[in-house]
Amino acid sequence: MRCKKAFKKPSSNTALALFALLIVNLLYLSPCAARAEEDFQTLDSSFSDNTSTKTAETSPKSLDEAITMLAERLVQQGNLRGRPILISANDLYESQSRLSLPLAIRLRGKLITEMKLKGCRVLLPGADTENAMILQGTWHKEGETLRIDLKVMKLGSSGPEAVASASQSLPLNRIDEASLTPDRESWARYLVRKLETNAINPSRRTLHMSDFQVRGKRCSEDLGAYLAGWMRPALAESRMFLPLDQQEALKGLSVASLRTRGTRAFRPVAANPRETSSLTADLLKADGEMKGSAWLHKKKVEVRIRIRDRQGQQFSAASADVPSALFPQYLLEAPIQNGKQPENSSHPSAGAISKEGLQVELTTTRGEARPFYRNGEHIKFVIRINRSAFIYLFDLDPKGNAILLYPVGDNGRLARGGQCGAMPRPSVPIILPEDGCSYDLVVTEPYGTDRAWVVAAESHLEFPADLGGDWSKARVLVNRLRTQGLSGRGGYAEAQVEVVTGP
Repeated sequence: MRCKKAFKKPSSNTALALFALLIVNLLYLSPCAARAEEDFQTLDSSFSDNTSTKTAETSPKSLDEAITMLAERLVQQGNLRGRPILISANDLYESQSRLSLPLAIRLRGKLITEMKLKGCRVLLPGADTENAMILQGTWHKEGETLRIDLKVMKLGSSGPEAVASASQSLPLNRIDEASLTPDRESWARYLVRKLETNAINPSRRTLHMSDFQVRGKRCSEDLGAYLAGWMRPALAESRMFLPLDQQEALKGLSVASLRTRGTRAFRPVAANPRETSSLTADLLKADGEMKGSAWLHKKKVEVRIRIRDRQGQQFSAASADVPSALFPQYLLEAPIQNGKQPENSSHPSAGAISKEGLQVELTTTRGEARPFYRNGEHIKFVIRINRSAFIYLFDLDPKGNAILLYPVGDNGRLARGGQCGAMPRPSVPIILPEDGCSYDLVVTEPYGTDRAWVVAAESHLEFPADLGGDWSKARVLVNRLRTQGLSGRGGYAEAQVEVVTGP
Protein backbone atom coordinates (compact mmCIF):
# COMPACT_ATOMS: atom_id res chain seq x y z
CA MET A 1 0.00 0.00 0.00
CA ARG A 2 1.29 3.44 -0.91
CA CYS A 3 -1.18 5.68 1.05
CA LYS A 4 -0.13 7.02 4.42
CA LYS A 5 -2.20 6.11 7.50
CA ALA A 6 -1.87 6.70 11.23
CA PHE A 7 -1.92 3.68 13.56
CA LYS A 8 -2.33 3.49 17.27
CA LYS A 9 0.07 1.33 19.22
CA PRO A 10 -0.95 -2.29 18.69
CA SER A 11 -1.23 -4.99 21.29
CA SER A 12 1.26 -7.90 21.32
CA ASN A 13 -1.18 -10.22 19.48
CA THR A 14 -1.83 -7.56 16.85
CA ALA A 15 1.93 -7.07 16.37
CA LEU A 16 2.43 -10.78 15.68
CA ALA A 17 -0.38 -10.77 13.13
CA LEU A 18 1.07 -7.75 11.33
CA PHE A 19 4.52 -9.34 11.25
CA ALA A 20 3.08 -12.48 9.64
CA LEU A 21 1.20 -10.36 7.10
CA LEU A 22 4.42 -8.54 6.24
CA ILE A 23 6.22 -11.83 5.54
CA VAL A 24 3.37 -12.98 3.26
CA ASN A 25 3.49 -9.69 1.34
CA LEU A 26 7.25 -9.98 0.85
CA LEU A 27 6.88 -13.50 -0.51
CA TYR A 28 3.97 -12.87 -2.88
CA LEU A 29 4.62 -9.28 -3.96
CA SER A 30 8.36 -9.67 -4.80
CA PRO A 31 8.62 -12.41 -7.47
CA CYS A 32 11.53 -10.92 -9.45
CA ALA A 33 14.36 -12.75 -7.66
CA ALA A 34 12.57 -16.07 -7.82
CA ARG A 35 11.90 -15.70 -11.54
CA ALA A 36 15.51 -14.80 -12.23
CA GLU A 37 16.63 -18.00 -10.51
CA GLU A 38 14.08 -20.12 -12.36
CA ASP A 39 15.18 -18.72 -15.74
CA PHE A 40 18.91 -19.03 -14.83
CA GLN A 41 19.64 -15.57 -16.23
CA THR A 42 23.12 -14.10 -15.84
CA LEU A 43 22.46 -10.68 -14.31
CA ASP A 44 24.74 -7.89 -15.52
CA SER A 45 25.36 -4.66 -13.60
CA SER A 46 24.53 -2.68 -16.74
CA PHE A 47 20.96 -4.02 -16.69
CA SER A 48 18.25 -1.89 -15.09
CA ASP A 49 16.58 -2.97 -11.86
CA ASN A 50 13.67 -4.46 -13.72
CA THR A 51 15.82 -6.61 -16.10
CA SER A 52 14.72 -9.91 -14.61
CA THR A 53 11.07 -8.91 -14.94
CA LYS A 54 11.59 -8.11 -18.63
CA THR A 55 13.44 -11.40 -19.11
CA ALA A 56 10.58 -13.34 -17.59
CA GLU A 57 8.11 -11.50 -19.81
CA THR A 58 10.21 -12.29 -22.91
CA SER A 59 11.01 -15.93 -22.14
CA PRO A 60 11.35 -18.00 -25.34
CA LYS A 61 8.23 -19.52 -26.82
CA SER A 62 10.17 -22.04 -28.96
CA LEU A 63 13.54 -23.77 -29.16
CA ASP A 64 14.60 -21.63 -32.13
CA GLU A 65 13.82 -18.48 -30.18
CA ALA A 66 15.82 -19.74 -27.21
CA ILE A 67 18.82 -20.42 -29.43
CA THR A 68 18.57 -16.95 -30.96
CA MET A 69 18.68 -15.41 -27.49
CA LEU A 70 21.62 -17.61 -26.44
CA ALA A 71 23.63 -16.78 -29.56
CA GLU A 72 23.09 -13.07 -29.07
CA ARG A 73 24.35 -13.19 -25.48
CA LEU A 74 27.41 -15.27 -26.42
CA VAL A 75 28.44 -12.89 -29.21
CA GLN A 76 27.96 -9.79 -27.08
CA GLN A 77 29.63 -11.17 -23.98
CA GLY A 78 32.66 -12.65 -25.78
CA ASN A 79 32.97 -9.97 -28.47
CA LEU A 80 32.91 -12.78 -31.03
CA ARG A 81 32.19 -10.86 -34.23
CA GLY A 82 34.69 -11.84 -36.93
CA ARG A 83 36.29 -14.54 -34.78
CA PRO A 84 36.50 -18.22 -35.87
CA ILE A 85 34.27 -20.64 -33.98
CA LEU A 86 33.87 -24.38 -34.53
CA ILE A 87 30.37 -25.73 -33.96
CA SER A 88 30.01 -29.53 -33.94
CA ALA A 89 27.09 -31.71 -32.83
CA ASN A 90 29.62 -33.88 -30.97
CA ASP A 91 30.17 -31.04 -28.47
CA LEU A 92 26.45 -30.69 -27.64
CA TYR A 93 25.04 -33.35 -25.32
CA GLU A 94 22.72 -34.21 -22.45
CA SER A 95 24.56 -33.57 -19.19
CA GLN A 96 23.57 -36.75 -17.33
CA SER A 97 23.80 -39.49 -19.97
CA ARG A 98 26.53 -37.56 -21.88
CA LEU A 99 24.80 -38.65 -25.10
CA SER A 100 24.70 -36.28 -28.03
CA LEU A 101 20.97 -36.77 -28.61
CA PRO A 102 19.13 -35.75 -31.81
CA LEU A 103 18.57 -32.36 -30.17
CA ALA A 104 22.27 -31.69 -30.80
CA ILE A 105 21.65 -31.66 -34.57
CA ARG A 106 18.86 -29.10 -34.16
CA LEU A 107 21.01 -26.96 -31.88
CA ARG A 108 24.01 -27.09 -34.21
CA GLY A 109 22.03 -26.08 -37.29
CA LYS A 110 20.33 -23.14 -35.62
CA LEU A 111 23.50 -22.01 -33.84
CA ILE A 112 25.44 -22.01 -37.11
CA THR A 113 22.76 -19.81 -38.70
CA GLU A 114 22.51 -17.38 -35.77
CA MET A 115 26.24 -17.05 -35.16
CA LYS A 116 26.80 -16.30 -38.83
CA LEU A 117 24.05 -13.68 -38.82
CA LYS A 118 25.75 -12.01 -35.88
CA GLY A 119 29.08 -11.75 -37.70
CA CYS A 120 30.99 -14.80 -36.43
CA ARG A 121 33.24 -16.92 -38.66
CA VAL A 122 31.67 -20.34 -38.24
CA LEU A 123 34.00 -23.22 -39.18
CA LEU A 124 32.81 -26.53 -40.51
CA PRO A 125 34.40 -29.89 -39.57
CA GLY A 126 37.68 -30.43 -41.39
CA ALA A 127 38.74 -26.79 -41.24
CA ASP A 128 41.99 -25.74 -39.56
CA THR A 129 40.92 -25.31 -35.94
CA GLU A 130 44.29 -24.58 -34.37
CA ASN A 131 43.40 -20.98 -33.53
CA ALA A 132 39.63 -21.39 -33.49
CA MET A 133 37.34 -21.29 -30.49
CA ILE A 134 34.96 -24.15 -29.78
CA LEU A 135 31.28 -23.87 -28.87
CA GLN A 136 30.25 -26.45 -26.29
CA GLY A 137 26.88 -27.03 -24.69
CA THR A 138 24.84 -29.27 -22.42
CA TRP A 139 21.22 -29.49 -21.40
CA HIS A 140 19.20 -31.13 -18.65
CA LYS A 141 15.61 -31.38 -17.47
CA GLU A 142 14.38 -29.37 -14.47
CA GLY A 143 10.82 -30.34 -13.73
CA GLU A 144 8.73 -29.21 -16.68
CA THR A 145 11.53 -27.15 -18.25
CA LEU A 146 14.72 -27.82 -20.15
CA ARG A 147 17.80 -25.78 -19.28
CA ILE A 148 20.40 -25.23 -22.01
CA ASP A 149 23.92 -24.10 -21.04
CA LEU A 150 26.34 -22.93 -23.74
CA LYS A 151 29.90 -21.66 -23.58
CA VAL A 152 32.60 -20.66 -26.04
CA MET A 153 36.06 -22.00 -25.22
CA LYS A 154 39.52 -20.99 -26.35
CA LEU A 155 42.90 -22.56 -25.69
CA GLY A 156 44.82 -20.28 -23.36
CA SER A 157 48.35 -20.53 -22.03
CA SER A 158 47.14 -22.54 -19.03
CA GLY A 159 44.66 -24.67 -20.95
CA PRO A 160 41.04 -24.29 -22.17
CA GLU A 161 39.18 -21.28 -20.82
CA ALA A 162 35.69 -19.88 -21.38
CA VAL A 163 35.34 -16.53 -23.13
CA ALA A 164 31.54 -16.43 -23.04
CA SER A 165 28.67 -18.39 -21.51
CA ALA A 166 24.89 -18.20 -21.52
CA SER A 167 21.95 -20.22 -20.22
CA GLN A 168 18.28 -20.40 -21.06
CA SER A 169 15.29 -22.44 -19.93
CA LEU A 170 12.16 -23.19 -21.90
CA PRO A 171 9.13 -25.43 -21.35
CA LEU A 172 9.65 -29.09 -22.22
CA ASN A 173 6.38 -29.15 -24.13
CA ARG A 174 7.99 -26.82 -26.68
CA ILE A 175 10.48 -29.55 -27.66
CA ASP A 176 9.81 -32.62 -29.78
CA GLU A 177 10.11 -35.69 -27.55
CA ALA A 178 11.97 -37.58 -30.30
CA SER A 179 14.82 -35.06 -30.15
CA LEU A 180 15.45 -36.11 -26.53
CA THR A 181 15.35 -39.85 -27.29
CA PRO A 182 18.70 -41.62 -27.96
CA ASP A 183 19.22 -43.06 -31.43
CA ARG A 184 22.17 -44.87 -33.08
CA GLU A 185 23.84 -41.62 -34.11
CA SER A 186 23.67 -40.33 -30.50
CA TRP A 187 25.96 -43.16 -29.44
CA ALA A 188 28.33 -42.65 -32.38
CA ARG A 189 28.77 -38.97 -31.46
CA TYR A 190 29.29 -40.01 -27.83
CA LEU A 191 32.10 -42.39 -28.84
CA VAL A 192 33.83 -39.77 -30.97
CA ARG A 193 33.75 -37.25 -28.13
CA LYS A 194 35.31 -39.87 -25.83
CA LEU A 195 38.02 -40.52 -28.41
CA GLU A 196 38.79 -36.79 -28.48
CA THR A 197 38.79 -36.55 -24.69
CA ASN A 198 41.02 -39.61 -24.24
CA ALA A 199 43.53 -38.67 -26.96
CA ILE A 200 47.11 -38.43 -25.71
CA ASN A 201 48.00 -35.76 -28.25
CA PRO A 202 45.19 -33.37 -29.26
CA SER A 203 46.65 -32.60 -32.70
CA ARG A 204 44.52 -33.26 -35.78
CA ARG A 205 45.14 -36.58 -37.56
CA THR A 206 44.01 -38.25 -40.75
CA LEU A 207 42.60 -41.73 -40.16
CA HIS A 208 42.07 -44.91 -42.08
CA MET A 209 38.89 -46.66 -40.91
CA SER A 210 38.72 -50.41 -41.31
CA ASP A 211 35.62 -52.55 -40.83
CA PHE A 212 34.83 -53.65 -37.28
CA GLN A 213 35.72 -57.15 -36.19
CA VAL A 214 32.66 -58.87 -34.73
CA ARG A 215 33.66 -61.43 -32.13
CA GLY A 216 31.86 -64.16 -30.24
CA LYS A 217 28.26 -64.69 -31.27
CA ARG A 218 27.62 -65.36 -34.95
CA CYS A 219 25.80 -62.66 -36.90
CA SER A 220 25.51 -61.21 -40.38
CA GLU A 221 28.83 -60.73 -42.16
CA ASP A 222 27.66 -57.20 -43.00
CA LEU A 223 27.67 -56.02 -39.37
CA GLY A 224 31.38 -55.10 -39.33
CA ALA A 225 31.04 -52.87 -42.40
CA TYR A 226 27.79 -51.42 -41.02
CA LEU A 227 29.44 -50.39 -37.75
CA ALA A 228 32.28 -48.66 -39.59
CA GLY A 229 29.74 -46.78 -41.71
CA TRP A 230 27.76 -45.93 -38.58
CA MET A 231 30.81 -44.25 -37.02
CA ARG A 232 31.96 -42.35 -40.12
CA PRO A 233 29.50 -39.38 -40.05
CA ALA A 234 30.20 -38.68 -36.37
CA LEU A 235 33.95 -38.98 -36.98
CA ALA A 236 33.63 -36.53 -39.88
CA GLU A 237 32.22 -34.03 -37.34
CA SER A 238 35.31 -34.40 -35.16
CA ARG A 239 37.66 -31.48 -34.60
CA MET A 240 40.56 -33.90 -34.05
CA PHE A 241 40.17 -36.78 -36.51
CA LEU A 242 39.68 -36.70 -40.27
CA PRO A 243 38.52 -40.03 -41.81
CA LEU A 244 39.94 -40.56 -45.29
CA ASP A 245 37.84 -41.58 -48.28
CA GLN A 246 39.66 -44.63 -49.66
CA GLN A 247 37.89 -44.52 -53.00
CA GLU A 248 38.89 -40.92 -53.73
CA ALA A 249 42.32 -40.90 -52.08
CA LEU A 250 43.63 -43.91 -54.03
CA LYS A 251 41.80 -43.47 -57.31
CA GLY A 252 44.47 -41.51 -59.19
CA LEU A 253 47.62 -43.09 -57.79
CA SER A 254 50.07 -44.68 -60.22
CA VAL A 255 51.39 -48.22 -59.82
CA ALA A 256 54.79 -46.77 -58.86
CA SER A 257 53.20 -44.66 -56.10
CA LEU A 258 51.24 -47.63 -54.80
CA ARG A 259 54.41 -49.72 -54.68
CA THR A 260 56.39 -47.01 -52.90
CA ARG A 261 53.72 -46.28 -50.33
CA GLY A 262 52.92 -49.95 -49.76
CA THR A 263 56.48 -51.06 -49.05
CA ARG A 264 56.95 -51.41 -45.32
CA ALA A 265 60.47 -50.78 -44.10
CA PHE A 266 62.07 -53.75 -42.38
CA ARG A 267 61.79 -53.29 -38.64
CA PRO A 268 62.53 -55.44 -35.59
CA VAL A 269 59.70 -57.86 -34.91
CA ALA A 270 57.04 -56.05 -32.88
CA ALA A 271 55.53 -57.59 -29.75
CA ASN A 272 52.22 -57.72 -31.63
CA PRO A 273 52.70 -57.44 -35.42
CA ARG A 274 48.95 -56.98 -35.91
CA GLU A 275 49.21 -53.56 -34.28
CA THR A 276 51.36 -52.10 -37.05
CA SER A 277 49.66 -50.05 -39.75
CA SER A 278 47.71 -51.94 -42.40
CA LEU A 279 48.45 -52.03 -46.12
CA THR A 280 45.53 -49.72 -46.94
CA ALA A 281 46.58 -47.24 -44.23
CA ASP A 282 50.10 -47.18 -45.69
CA LEU A 283 48.75 -46.61 -49.21
CA LEU A 284 46.63 -43.73 -47.89
CA LYS A 285 49.60 -42.30 -45.92
CA ALA A 286 47.19 -41.91 -43.01
CA ASP A 287 48.46 -40.51 -39.70
CA GLY A 288 46.62 -43.21 -37.82
CA GLU A 289 44.22 -46.12 -38.08
CA MET A 290 40.92 -46.72 -36.31
CA LYS A 291 40.03 -50.32 -35.54
CA GLY A 292 36.84 -51.40 -33.85
CA SER A 293 35.60 -54.58 -32.23
CA ALA A 294 32.07 -55.56 -31.27
CA TRP A 295 30.48 -58.27 -29.12
CA LEU A 296 26.80 -59.14 -29.30
CA HIS A 297 24.94 -59.60 -26.04
CA LYS A 298 21.27 -60.14 -25.33
CA LYS A 299 20.28 -56.49 -25.06
CA LYS A 300 23.38 -54.59 -26.10
CA VAL A 301 26.19 -54.40 -28.60
CA GLU A 302 29.48 -53.87 -26.81
CA VAL A 303 31.63 -51.57 -28.94
CA ARG A 304 35.34 -50.91 -28.44
CA ILE A 305 37.41 -48.56 -30.58
CA ARG A 306 41.15 -47.99 -30.65
CA ILE A 307 43.18 -45.53 -32.67
CA ARG A 308 46.87 -46.20 -33.31
CA ASP A 309 49.56 -44.24 -35.11
CA ARG A 310 51.70 -45.52 -38.00
CA GLN A 311 54.07 -47.24 -35.56
CA GLY A 312 51.24 -49.11 -33.86
CA GLN A 313 51.22 -47.01 -30.68
CA GLN A 314 47.74 -46.44 -29.25
CA PHE A 315 46.89 -42.78 -28.69
CA SER A 316 43.14 -42.97 -28.01
CA ALA A 317 40.40 -45.46 -27.16
CA ALA A 318 36.71 -45.49 -26.30
CA SER A 319 33.98 -48.00 -25.55
CA ALA A 320 30.21 -48.10 -25.06
CA ASP A 321 27.35 -50.56 -24.58
CA VAL A 322 24.85 -49.60 -27.26
CA PRO A 323 21.29 -50.99 -26.96
CA SER A 324 20.92 -53.70 -29.59
CA ALA A 325 17.37 -52.57 -30.34
CA LEU A 326 18.83 -49.53 -32.10
CA PHE A 327 20.43 -51.67 -34.83
CA PRO A 328 18.64 -53.45 -37.69
CA GLN A 329 17.82 -56.89 -36.35
CA TYR A 330 18.84 -58.73 -39.52
CA LEU A 331 22.44 -57.67 -38.84
CA LEU A 332 22.39 -59.33 -35.43
CA GLU A 333 21.09 -62.68 -36.62
CA ALA A 334 23.36 -65.56 -37.61
CA PRO A 335 23.26 -66.34 -41.34
CA ILE A 336 23.74 -70.05 -40.64
CA GLN A 337 20.77 -72.08 -39.48
CA ASN A 338 20.95 -75.46 -37.69
CA GLY A 339 24.74 -75.33 -37.75
CA LYS A 340 24.91 -75.73 -41.56
CA GLN A 341 26.23 -73.38 -44.17
CA PRO A 342 23.77 -72.68 -47.02
CA GLU A 343 24.57 -74.64 -50.18
CA ASN A 344 24.66 -71.52 -52.35
CA SER A 345 27.06 -69.60 -50.10
CA SER A 346 30.15 -68.42 -51.97
CA HIS A 347 31.65 -66.47 -49.10
CA PRO A 348 34.25 -67.68 -46.61
CA SER A 349 33.74 -66.49 -43.07
CA ALA A 350 34.54 -62.85 -42.43
CA GLY A 351 37.82 -61.73 -40.92
CA ALA A 352 41.46 -62.50 -41.59
CA ILE A 353 43.03 -65.85 -40.62
CA SER A 354 46.64 -66.23 -39.51
CA LYS A 355 48.52 -69.39 -38.50
CA GLU A 356 52.01 -69.38 -36.95
CA GLY A 357 52.37 -65.62 -37.41
CA LEU A 358 52.09 -65.55 -41.20
CA GLN A 359 50.04 -62.58 -42.41
CA VAL A 360 48.70 -61.61 -45.80
CA GLU A 361 46.96 -58.32 -46.63
CA LEU A 362 44.70 -57.59 -49.58
CA THR A 363 43.34 -54.31 -50.90
CA THR A 364 42.60 -52.65 -54.25
CA THR A 365 43.40 -49.41 -56.05
CA ARG A 366 40.10 -48.15 -54.60
CA GLY A 367 40.69 -49.39 -51.07
CA GLU A 368 39.21 -52.28 -49.11
CA ALA A 369 35.79 -50.88 -48.11
CA ARG A 370 33.74 -52.48 -50.89
CA PRO A 371 35.50 -50.61 -53.70
CA PHE A 372 33.35 -49.73 -56.71
CA TYR A 373 34.50 -50.11 -60.30
CA ARG A 374 32.47 -49.08 -63.36
CA ASN A 375 32.12 -50.77 -66.73
CA GLY A 376 35.39 -50.67 -68.66
CA GLU A 377 37.57 -49.79 -65.65
CA HIS A 378 40.58 -51.91 -64.73
CA ILE A 379 40.62 -53.63 -61.34
CA LYS A 380 43.99 -53.92 -59.64
CA PHE A 381 44.73 -55.82 -56.44
CA VAL A 382 47.55 -55.06 -54.00
CA ILE A 383 48.88 -57.88 -51.81
CA ARG A 384 51.51 -57.81 -49.04
CA ILE A 385 52.90 -60.56 -46.80
CA ASN A 386 55.08 -60.27 -43.72
CA ARG A 387 57.36 -63.19 -44.66
CA SER A 388 58.03 -65.40 -47.67
CA ALA A 389 55.12 -67.58 -48.71
CA PHE A 390 53.26 -68.81 -51.79
CA ILE A 391 50.29 -66.64 -52.78
CA TYR A 392 47.03 -67.67 -54.44
CA LEU A 393 44.29 -65.21 -55.44
CA PHE A 394 40.74 -66.27 -56.34
CA ASP A 395 37.57 -64.56 -57.49
CA LEU A 396 34.43 -65.90 -55.79
CA ASP A 397 31.51 -64.64 -57.85
CA PRO A 398 27.87 -64.08 -56.77
CA LYS A 399 26.78 -67.37 -58.36
CA GLY A 400 29.12 -69.39 -56.15
CA ASN A 401 31.82 -70.04 -58.75
CA ALA A 402 35.58 -69.89 -58.07
CA ILE A 403 38.09 -68.54 -60.61
CA LEU A 404 41.86 -68.58 -60.12
CA LEU A 405 43.40 -65.13 -60.75
CA TYR A 406 46.97 -65.78 -59.57
CA PRO A 407 49.24 -67.53 -60.34
CA VAL A 408 48.06 -68.39 -63.86
CA GLY A 409 49.72 -68.76 -67.24
CA ASP A 410 48.60 -67.38 -70.58
CA ASN A 411 46.14 -70.25 -70.89
CA GLY A 412 44.46 -69.35 -67.57
CA ARG A 413 45.73 -72.54 -65.88
CA LEU A 414 47.62 -72.73 -62.58
CA ALA A 415 51.30 -71.85 -63.09
CA ARG A 416 53.87 -72.65 -60.43
CA GLY A 417 57.15 -71.90 -62.19
CA GLY A 418 59.06 -68.75 -63.03
CA GLN A 419 57.60 -65.47 -61.89
CA CYS A 420 54.17 -67.04 -61.48
CA GLY A 421 54.05 -68.86 -58.19
CA ALA A 422 57.40 -67.58 -56.94
CA MET A 423 57.55 -66.36 -53.36
CA PRO A 424 57.31 -62.54 -53.37
CA ARG A 425 59.55 -60.45 -51.14
CA PRO A 426 58.20 -59.83 -47.64
CA SER A 427 56.89 -56.33 -46.86
CA VAL A 428 57.01 -55.36 -50.55
CA PRO A 429 53.57 -55.32 -52.21
CA ILE A 430 52.80 -57.10 -55.44
CA ILE A 431 50.26 -55.46 -57.73
CA LEU A 432 48.11 -57.69 -59.87
CA PRO A 433 47.93 -58.08 -62.79
CA GLU A 434 51.09 -55.94 -63.27
CA ASP A 435 53.37 -58.10 -61.10
CA GLY A 436 52.46 -61.53 -62.37
CA CYS A 437 50.84 -63.60 -65.02
CA SER A 438 47.26 -62.80 -64.15
CA TYR A 439 45.14 -61.73 -67.09
CA ASP A 440 43.81 -58.18 -67.45
CA LEU A 441 40.83 -57.51 -65.18
CA VAL A 442 38.34 -55.22 -66.95
CA VAL A 443 34.80 -54.70 -65.65
CA THR A 444 32.10 -56.11 -67.94
CA GLU A 445 28.60 -57.43 -67.43
CA PRO A 446 27.16 -59.10 -65.45
CA TYR A 447 27.70 -56.63 -62.60
CA GLY A 448 27.41 -57.38 -58.92
CA THR A 449 29.47 -58.06 -55.80
CA ASP A 450 32.42 -60.45 -56.07
CA ARG A 451 34.71 -61.48 -53.29
CA ALA A 452 38.45 -61.59 -53.90
CA TRP A 453 40.05 -64.20 -51.62
CA VAL A 454 43.81 -64.40 -51.13
CA VAL A 455 45.65 -67.31 -49.49
CA ALA A 456 49.29 -67.38 -48.35
CA ALA A 457 51.03 -70.61 -47.35
CA GLU A 458 54.63 -71.56 -46.64
CA SER A 459 54.13 -74.83 -48.49
CA HIS A 460 52.30 -75.48 -51.76
CA LEU A 461 48.54 -75.98 -51.61
CA GLU A 462 47.32 -78.79 -53.83
CA PHE A 463 44.42 -78.24 -56.23
CA PRO A 464 43.79 -78.93 -59.96
CA ALA A 465 45.38 -76.70 -62.58
CA ASP A 466 41.90 -76.36 -64.07
CA LEU A 467 39.24 -75.67 -61.48
CA GLY A 468 36.61 -78.11 -62.65
CA GLY A 469 33.93 -80.17 -60.95
CA ASP A 470 33.55 -79.50 -57.24
CA TRP A 471 36.74 -77.44 -57.25
CA SER A 472 34.96 -74.76 -59.27
CA LYS A 473 32.45 -74.26 -56.45
CA ALA A 474 33.61 -71.45 -54.20
CA ARG A 475 32.27 -73.06 -51.04
CA VAL A 476 34.12 -76.33 -51.71
CA LEU A 477 37.35 -74.63 -52.79
CA VAL A 478 37.51 -72.42 -49.71
CA ASN A 479 36.86 -75.25 -47.28
CA ARG A 480 39.38 -77.62 -48.89
CA LEU A 481 42.24 -75.10 -49.16
CA ARG A 482 41.59 -73.77 -45.69
CA THR A 483 41.71 -77.28 -44.27
CA GLN A 484 44.99 -77.94 -46.07
CA GLY A 485 46.56 -74.73 -44.84
CA LEU A 486 45.48 -75.02 -41.22
CA SER A 487 46.41 -78.70 -40.89
CA GLY A 488 49.62 -78.65 -42.95
CA ARG A 489 53.17 -77.67 -42.10
CA GLY A 490 54.27 -74.06 -41.84
CA GLY A 491 52.36 -70.81 -41.72
CA TYR A 492 49.03 -70.12 -43.36
CA ALA A 493 47.02 -66.91 -43.78
CA GLU A 494 44.10 -65.55 -45.75
CA ALA A 495 42.27 -62.26 -46.34
CA GLN A 496 39.39 -61.06 -48.48
CA VAL A 497 37.85 -57.96 -50.05
CA GLU A 498 34.43 -57.47 -51.60
CA VAL A 499 34.51 -55.69 -54.97
CA VAL A 500 31.37 -54.05 -56.38
CA THR A 501 30.94 -53.49 -60.13
CA GLY A 502 28.33 -51.54 -62.05
CA PRO A 503 27.60 -49.66 -65.28
